[in-house]
Amino acid sequence: MKMRAEAAREWMIRCPAMTAPAEGGSMRGTIAPGERLRVRAVELREVETGDVVAFRRGGRVRVHRVAAIRNGRWWTQGDGNWRRDAEPLDPEEFIGRVDEVVGPAGTRTVAGGAQGRRRAVGRHAVAFVRWAFLSLLAPLYRLAGRSRMAARFWRPDILTVRFVAADGRRTKYIHRGQTVACWHDVSRGWTCRRPYDLILFPPLS
Repeated sequence: MKMRAEAAREWMIRCPAMTAPAEGGSMRGTIAPGERLRVRAVELREVETGDVVAFRRGGRVRVHRVAAIRNGRWWTQGDGNWRRDAEPLDPEEFIGRVDEVVGPAGTRTVAGGAQGRRRAVGRHAVAFVRWAFLSLLAPLYRLAGRSRMAARFWRPDILTVRFVAADGRRTKYIHRGQTVACWHDVSRGWTCRRPYDLILFPPLS
């Protein structure tokens, strides 16, 4: 799960806690997108297996749970992911520990330590089953996209908007007020949200 970075680590050192909105689904079942995370500045050595931590990697702030601590290394994994992160947590990346989540129903404590570890085990198992199921369906999904069969049955009202931006001409596909696909003429790049990729395709010109 990503968190929009509203402060750098230096700001965290000056302030004992901060809140920021969450994005993404890697902490599915524990943190929902849009909820605000209360991150507390603590020393990395205070973090236990099962705690949820915020860290900066690849220019973004990420929020995952500590899955294991081995040989002085903290290995992280999202509750909604079926496998651990490829790299251990670098102390320079560490921002703080996520103690609370603020959502529509109010503030709730994020389980950490042994309790958090037990909860995460079940969610990792669910994530693995989901991944295995989707992997089995992937060939059929690709076949449906190539054959354009879905377009015969699903015909949503898609608004197509072509405009010129500073970096070139673009085409946006909008459904129910949300952009579901975009084509960039200059780079010939195409992005499309699922399952809209079954019925939408780049413009011919």
